[in-house]
Amino acid sequence: MAEKLTLERELGLTSIIAISMGAMIGSGIFILPGIAMAETGPSVIYAFIIAGLLVFPAAISIAELGTAMPEAGGDYIFIERGLGSAAGTIAGLGTWLMLMFKGALALVGGMFYLEALFILPSVESVAIVLGTILILINIFGVKQTGGLQVVMVIVMVIILSLFVLVSLSKVEYHRFTPMFTGGFGGVMTATLMVLISYGGVTKVAAVAEEIRNPERNLPLGLMLSLFVTTGLYALIVFVLVGIIDGPELAGSNMPMVDGIEPSFGILGVIFIVVAAMLALVSTANAGILTASRYPFALSRDKLIPAFFANISKRYNTPITAILVTGVAMLLIILMLPVEEIAKTAGSFQIVVYILVNVALIAFRVRKPNWYKPKFKSPAYPVIQIFGVLSGLVLLSQMDTLPLIGGVGIFVIGTLWYLFYGRKYVEPERTSVISEAITTSIQQPESEDMPYRIIVPIANPASQQSMLRIVSSIASTRPNAEVTCVNVIEVPDQTSLAQELEFNQEAVVRQENLFNTIREVSESIDFNLKTKAVVGRSVSNIILNLADTLQADEIILGWKGSKKEKHILGSNIDPIVYNASCKVSLIKASHNEIGNIVVFVGTGPYAITAVQRAAELLDNEKNASLTLVNVQQRKSELSEKEQKRKGKQIIRQVVDDAMIPKTSFNTRVIVADNTKKMLMKVAEEYDTVLIGSSRSSSLERVLFGTIPEDLGRKSKGNVIIVRGRGQNFRTGLYLFKRIFKLNE
Repeated sequence: MAEKLTLERELGLTSIIAISMGAMIGSGIFILPGIAMAETGPSVIYAFIIAGLLVFPAAISIAELGTAMPEAGGDYIFIERGLGSAAGTIAGLGTWLMLMFKGALALVGGMFYLEALFILPSVESVAIVLGTILILINIFGVKQTGGLQVVMVIVMVIILSLFVLVSLSKVEYHRFTPMFTGGFGGVMTATLMVLISYGGVTKVAAVAEEIRNPERNLPLGLMLSLFVTTGLYALIVFVLVGIIDGPELAGSNMPMVDGIEPSFGILGVIFIVVAAMLALVSTANAGILTASRYPFALSRDKLIPAFFANISKRYNTPITAILVTGVAMLLIILMLPVEEIAKTAGSFQIVVYILVNVALIAFRVRKPNWYKPKFKSPAYPVIQIFGVLSGLVLLSQMDTLPLIGGVGIFVIGTLWYLFYGRKYVEPERTSVISEAITTSIQQPESEDMPYRIIVPIANPASQQSMLRIVSSIASTRPNAEVTCVNVIEVPDQTSLAQELEFNQEAVVRQENLFNTIREVSESIDFNLKTKAVVGRSVSNIILNLADTLQADEIILGWKGSKKEKHILGSNIDPIVYNASCKVSLIKASHNEIGNIVVFVGTGPYAITAVQRAAELLDNEKNASLTLVNVQQRKSELSEKEQKRKGKQIIRQVVDDAMIPKTSFNTRVIVADNTKKMLMKVAEEYDTVLIGSSRSSSLERVLFGTIPEDLGRKSKGNVIIVRGRGQNFRTGLYLFKRIFKLNE
C-alpha cells in the first residue's frame, strides 16, 4: 500500500492511563458500593478487588492483541479475526449491550446525585430527558473535547484521594463485622455487579494506532490504570464502609454524598454532585457514542441488517445505529432497577472477556505469519485459562436475569449468525483458529510444484489488455499454470441441473467465450487452461476453486467502477477479503507495461507490490521502475527530515523485498494533500502498482481506500496486489468444504 492511512502516534503513557481510567471512574464508585454492599456486606471491598483480578487476564490479552493488531475496533476485531464471524457476532452484540447497560446505569446514577440538591419529579423521567438530549447530540455530530476528559480524570483522582486521606482517620473498624453477610454467593453476586466498574480498562485498545512505543506503553498503561483504579476503589469502599452505618450504606444510590457530607458539609456535597454529574453524563454519552459503532460495524460486515449502517446525509452520522442504541438505553432505564442493570451489564462483559482470552490462545496456537505482537502476555496460557474459567464460575453464580443475559448472548448470537449472518457473509469471514485445518489439508509447497494462477473472466475481447499483463506475470514463473474461469450464476430459486437443461443458450455462450479466450491467448503467447462452472455465487466458486487447485494467486480484472455497498464490486470484495492466496487486481488500459511506479508506504502489502514490480521489470525489456513515497507535510518536521523518513521507508521495503538495488529509481515527495499528490504522480507513468487496502470491511469503512480510489481515477494500467497469508477461512466454511455441504 502506498501511503498507509494511520493515525498520528501522539499518545504517551500518561494519555493512555487517563483514557483508561477516565472510562472506569464513573458508575463504579459513585453508584455501586452501596448497592453491592446490600448483597454481601462489608466484604464488598473484596468484590471490587476480585473484579479487578478477573479483568486482569482480558487486559493482558488485549495488550498483546493490541500490539499485534493496532487497529480501530478493539475486542470486536480481535475476536472476529481469532475465532471467526460467529464469535465476532457474539462479541459485537455482547459489547453493544454491555455499553448500553453501562450508559443507562450512568444516566440513572447521575440523576440520583442530582436529587441530592434538587427535587426531581422522578429519577427515571429526568434520566430519559437527559438521555434524549445525548441521543440528539450524537445524531447532530456535535464534537467533543478529548482534553476535557484528561483534565476531569486528574481532578477526579485528586478529589477522591483527598476524600480517602481525610476520612481514613474516621474509620470505625467495628463496622466491618460481620464481614460476609451473604456468604460466597453474595460476594460473587457483588463482584458481578461491580465488574462493570472496570469496563473501560480495554477501551484504549481501540486507539492503539495512536500510541507511541505501543509495545511498552500499551501494556504498561493498561496495567497501571487497572491497578491504580482497583486500589483506589478498594480504599474508597473501605472508607465508606468504615464511616457510614451499614444499613444506611447498604442499598444507597449515592454513597459518595453519604460519605462526604459529615466531613465536608454542603459545599463538599455540591462539589461531589457536580463531579459525579460530569463523570456520569460523560460515561452515558460515551456509551451512546461507542455502543452505536458496534451495530454500524456489524451491519457493514453483513452480520445484521444493512439499515443499521445508514448514514445521515446531513450530519454524516450513523443515525439508525444511534437511534436504536439510544432508545434501547432509555427502555432499560424504564424497565429495570439499577442493581439489575449493573448485574446484566457485567454478564455481557464477562462473555466478551472470555472470548478475548480464547482468541489470544487461538493466535498463539496457530502462530500465523503476520501475527507478531511486540508485547507478549507473561505466564501464557495460565493467565488466559484462569480468565476463561473464572468467567465461567462467575456466570454460574448469577441471578436469573443476568444469567439469561450472559448465556443468552451466546445462544442468540450463535443462532443469529447461523440463520442470518452466515447467509450474507459469502464466503464466511476468516479466523486463525481454522488456519490449522487449512494447513492440514493442503500439501506442502515444493520447487517442482507449478505456480497456479486463477483468472476469472467474462469478456475476453474487452479484456485483452488485462490478459496481456497476466501473460507477463505468468512468464516470470517458468512453471506457471493459468486457469481462466467463467461462471454461469444461477439464482437460489433454480436448481443447477435445471439451468443446464433449460438454459442451453447460456451454455453455448460460455463455450463461445472460451473459444475467444483461446484465440486471444494464442496471439499473445498465453498458455492456459479453461474451466466452466455453474453455481450460485461467483466469488464463492472462485474461492472454492482456489482451495481445490491450491492456487498461488488469483488475478482479477477490474473496470475501476464502484458499486453501492461494495468497495470494489459485489463479486470482487469477498475474494480480496477472504482468499488464502495472493490476489492481484488489474485495471488494464493498454497493452504495454512501460514505465512502472510503485507507491511505497508502511502497509502490509508494500513488499508484495515491490516484488511484483521487480518481476515485471525482468520480463519487460522496455520497462522502467520508480519507487515513490509521498509524505504528508507536518509543521513540526522540516521537508529535509520528512524526505529522509521517506527514503528510510523505501530502503526498508526494498531490503525486505530482496530485489536488486540497481534496478529502480526512487522519489520522495512532501505534499500538503497526500491523496492529490498520489493521483498527480500516477499520471506520469504507464503502469501504477500499489498494495491493497486493509482486508476487513470495518477497516475500509473507518480508514478509506486510497489504492482503490487511485485505481478508479488513473488513466494508465493499475495493478493492486494483496499478499498471501493475511486472511484465513473459517472453521465452518472448511467443515462445509470437507463434507461437501455446498454441493
